[in-house]
Amino acid sequence: MRDDKSESKLMHEFAEFVDAEPVAPLKSTDAAILGVVEKDLRPTLWRIFSKATLVQVAAGLATLTICPQFGVGFGGHNELLHTLHLATPPALFYIICGLIFVIIGGALSGLVLSRSEIRSVVTVKYPYFAAYAVLTYVLLIAFGAEVFVASSLTWMVGALLGNILGFEAMTRLRHAA
Repeated sequence: MRDDKSESKLMHEFAEFVDAEPVAPLKSTDAAILGVVEKDLRPTLWRIFSKATLVQVAAGLATLTICPQFGVGFGGHNELLHTLHLATPPALFYIICGLIFVIIGGALSGLVLSRSEIRSVVTVKYPYFAAYAVLTYVLLIAFGAEVFVASSLTWMVGALLGNILGFEAMTRLRHAA
Protein backbone atom coordinates (compact mmCIF):
# COMPACT_ATOMS: atom_id res chain seq x y z
CA MET A 1 0.00 0.00 0.00
CA ARG A 2 1.62 3.21 -1.22
CA ASP A 3 0.86 6.71 -0.15
CA ASP A 4 0.88 8.68 -3.42
CA LYS A 5 0.03 11.99 -1.68
CA SER A 6 3.12 11.95 0.54
CA GLU A 7 5.34 10.89 -2.36
CA SER A 8 4.08 13.69 -4.58
CA LYS A 9 4.44 16.11 -1.66
CA LEU A 10 8.10 15.06 -1.20
CA MET A 11 8.74 15.48 -4.94
CA HIS A 12 7.14 18.94 -4.86
CA GLU A 13 9.28 19.98 -1.86
CA PHE A 14 12.41 18.66 -3.57
CA ALA A 15 11.58 20.61 -6.74
CA GLU A 16 11.14 23.78 -4.63
CA PHE A 17 14.52 23.13 -2.98
CA VAL A 18 16.24 22.73 -6.35
CA ASP A 19 14.65 25.90 -7.72
CA ALA A 20 15.40 28.00 -4.63
CA GLU A 21 18.03 30.71 -4.65
CA PRO A 22 21.36 29.56 -3.15
CA VAL A 23 22.13 30.93 0.29
CA ALA A 24 25.78 31.46 1.15
CA PRO A 25 26.93 31.44 4.77
CA LEU A 26 28.63 34.50 6.24
CA LYS A 27 32.38 34.76 5.69
CA SER A 28 32.92 34.69 9.46
CA THR A 29 30.97 31.42 9.68
CA ASP A 30 33.04 29.95 6.84
CA ALA A 31 36.26 31.03 8.55
CA ALA A 32 35.16 29.61 11.92
CA ILE A 33 34.24 26.25 10.38
CA LEU A 34 37.49 26.08 8.43
CA GLY A 35 39.43 26.90 11.60
CA VAL A 36 37.75 24.08 13.53
CA VAL A 37 38.34 21.61 10.70
CA GLU A 38 41.99 22.63 10.36
CA LYS A 39 42.51 22.32 14.11
CA ASP A 40 41.01 18.82 14.03
CA LEU A 41 43.01 17.73 10.98
CA ARG A 42 46.31 19.35 11.99
CA PRO A 43 46.73 19.28 15.76
CA THR A 44 49.80 21.03 17.14
CA LEU A 45 52.84 18.85 17.78
CA TRP A 46 53.45 20.14 21.29
CA ARG A 47 49.94 19.04 22.34
CA ILE A 48 50.35 15.64 20.75
CA PHE A 49 53.73 15.05 22.38
CA SER A 50 52.49 16.38 25.72
CA LYS A 51 49.63 13.90 25.61
CA ALA A 52 51.94 11.04 24.59
CA THR A 53 54.50 11.96 27.26
CA LEU A 54 51.85 12.05 29.97
CA VAL A 55 50.72 8.56 28.95
CA GLN A 56 54.33 7.35 28.79
CA VAL A 57 55.17 8.70 32.25
CA ALA A 58 52.06 7.15 33.79
CA ALA A 59 52.85 3.80 32.20
CA GLY A 60 56.51 4.07 33.28
CA LEU A 61 55.54 4.75 36.89
CA ALA A 62 53.18 1.77 36.79
CA THR A 63 56.00 -0.37 35.41
CA LEU A 64 58.30 0.73 38.24
CA THR A 65 55.91 -0.83 40.75
CA ILE A 66 56.84 -4.31 39.53
CA CYS A 67 60.11 -3.95 37.63
CA PRO A 68 62.65 -1.76 39.40
CA GLN A 69 64.78 0.01 36.82
CA PHE A 70 68.36 0.46 38.02
CA GLY A 71 67.20 -0.04 41.59
CA VAL A 72 64.84 2.95 41.41
CA GLY A 73 61.55 1.01 41.41
CA PHE A 74 59.03 0.68 44.17
CA GLY A 75 59.02 -3.12 43.97
CA GLY A 76 62.08 -3.53 46.17
CA HIS A 77 64.14 -6.71 46.02
CA ASN A 78 62.84 -9.20 43.46
CA GLU A 79 64.75 -12.48 43.49
CA LEU A 80 63.62 -13.48 39.98
CA LEU A 81 64.83 -10.21 38.45
CA HIS A 82 68.16 -10.40 40.25
CA THR A 83 68.69 -13.99 39.10
CA LEU A 84 67.80 -12.96 35.55
CA HIS A 85 70.19 -10.03 35.79
CA LEU A 86 73.05 -12.29 36.90
CA ALA A 87 72.34 -14.88 34.19
CA THR A 88 72.05 -12.42 31.31
CA PRO A 89 74.85 -10.37 29.75
CA PRO A 90 74.50 -6.78 31.05
CA ALA A 91 73.91 -5.19 27.65
CA LEU A 92 71.13 -7.64 26.78
CA PHE A 93 69.58 -7.30 30.23
CA TYR A 94 69.41 -3.51 29.93
CA ILE A 95 67.95 -3.72 26.41
CA ILE A 96 65.20 -6.00 27.73
CA CYS A 97 64.58 -3.73 30.75
CA GLY A 98 64.34 -0.65 28.53
CA LEU A 99 61.99 -2.44 26.17
CA ILE A 100 59.72 -3.59 29.00
CA PHE A 101 59.79 -0.18 30.68
CA VAL A 102 58.40 1.73 27.70
CA ILE A 103 56.51 -0.75 25.51
CA ILE A 104 53.28 -0.33 27.47
CA GLY A 105 53.56 3.46 27.27
CA GLY A 106 54.23 3.28 23.53
CA ALA A 107 51.22 1.04 23.00
CA LEU A 108 48.97 3.22 25.16
CA SER A 109 50.13 6.31 23.27
CA GLY A 110 49.12 4.66 20.02
CA LEU A 111 45.74 3.92 21.57
CA VAL A 112 45.12 7.33 23.16
CA LEU A 113 46.15 9.53 20.23
CA SER A 114 43.50 10.23 17.61
CA ARG A 115 44.01 9.24 13.99
CA SER A 116 44.71 12.84 12.97
CA GLU A 117 47.29 13.13 15.77
CA ILE A 118 48.98 9.93 14.63
CA ARG A 119 49.06 11.23 11.03
CA SER A 120 50.56 14.51 12.26
CA VAL A 121 53.53 12.84 13.97
CA VAL A 122 54.36 10.33 11.25
CA THR A 123 57.57 12.13 10.26
CA VAL A 124 58.77 13.09 13.76
CA LYS A 125 57.81 10.13 15.93
CA TYR A 126 61.22 8.43 15.85
CA PRO A 127 63.15 11.49 17.04
CA TYR A 128 60.51 11.88 19.78
CA PHE A 129 60.94 8.24 20.83
CA ALA A 130 64.73 8.65 20.89
CA ALA A 131 64.50 11.86 22.92
CA TYR A 132 62.05 10.21 25.33
CA ALA A 133 64.40 7.24 25.81
CA VAL A 134 67.39 9.52 26.52
CA LEU A 135 65.39 11.78 28.85
CA THR A 136 63.97 8.82 30.77
CA TYR A 137 67.42 7.29 31.14
CA VAL A 138 68.85 10.57 32.43
CA LEU A 139 65.96 10.97 34.88
CA LEU A 140 66.41 7.44 36.22
CA ILE A 141 70.10 8.16 36.77
CA ALA A 142 69.25 11.51 38.39
CA PHE A 143 66.82 9.83 40.80
CA GLY A 144 69.67 7.83 42.23
CA ALA A 145 70.10 4.76 40.10
CA GLU A 146 73.52 3.28 40.65
CA VAL A 147 74.62 1.68 37.41
CA PHE A 148 77.65 1.00 35.34
CA VAL A 149 76.99 3.62 32.68
CA ALA A 150 78.71 1.88 29.77
CA SER A 151 76.52 -1.25 29.86
CA SER A 152 73.35 0.52 30.94
CA LEU A 153 73.46 2.85 27.93
CA THR A 154 71.98 -0.04 25.98
CA TRP A 155 68.85 0.54 28.06
CA MET A 156 68.10 3.45 25.72
CA VAL A 157 68.22 1.10 22.73
CA GLY A 158 65.64 -1.12 24.42
CA ALA A 159 63.52 1.90 25.31
CA LEU A 160 63.60 3.12 21.71
CA LEU A 161 62.66 -0.35 20.45
CA GLY A 162 59.88 -0.62 23.04
CA ASN A 163 58.37 2.69 21.98
CA ILE A 164 58.52 1.84 18.30
CA LEU A 165 57.14 -1.68 18.75
CA GLY A 166 54.36 -0.66 21.13
CA PHE A 167 53.28 2.43 19.19
CA GLU A 168 53.47 0.83 15.74
CA ALA A 169 51.65 -2.33 16.85
CA MET A 170 48.79 -0.34 18.36
CA THR A 171 48.45 2.09 15.47
CA ARG A 172 48.44 -0.77 12.96
CA LEU A 173 45.81 -2.63 14.96
CA ARG A 174 43.67 0.52 15.07
CA HIS A 175 44.14 1.07 11.34
CA ALA A 176 43.11 -2.52 10.58
CA ALA A 177 39.94 -2.21 12.68
